Amino acid sequence: MKRLLTVVGIGIALTGVWPAKGTAVMLQNRAVIIPASPSETLQKEAVFAFLQEYFSALATGEVEKLAVYHPTLSPQQLATLRDYFAYTIRDLRIRLDHVQVNVGSGAATITFARTDQFIDRPTGRPVEKSIQLSTMLVQGANGWRLAGTDQTAFALAGKHTSLHS
Repeated sequence: MKRLLTVVGIGIALTGVWPAKGTAVMLQNRAVIIPASPSETLQKEAVFAFLQEYFSALATGEVEKLAVYHPTLSPQQLATLRDYFAYTIRDLRIRLDHVQVNVGSGAATITFARTDQFIDRPTGRPVEKSIQLSTMLVQGANGWRLAGTDQTAFALAGKHTSLHS
């Protein structure tokens, strides 16, 4: 295995181990954000920093942090997330590819391909799920936050699944 360094913005660097050919690909970091082009991160650094923070919190099951980044999540949704991390999955890794950001006045639209890899707790089997997403952020006094009733935290429930032996 060789080390890989991926830079996704000024001041944001992700490091990890790239597995040998033929093995499941996911870096050691829990959340990896890969922009559609290098200029994306240079021009929209604060948005990419938010994405890294949010998806890192999601990948590590830090539900209280998710509530800060996504203030419209209801107490029931937060409880569902707690249960999901406690009883359904473990070792979640999230990869966002081809991230494109369109920033307007106080809002940003982000589109990306998301792949989650995790271990299904009940069966112990590795699982991979993928989806193409678009989400909206709003900028407030405390920085960027997910807008409205966005379901980014729940996006892969029931989506394409592949089990790895």
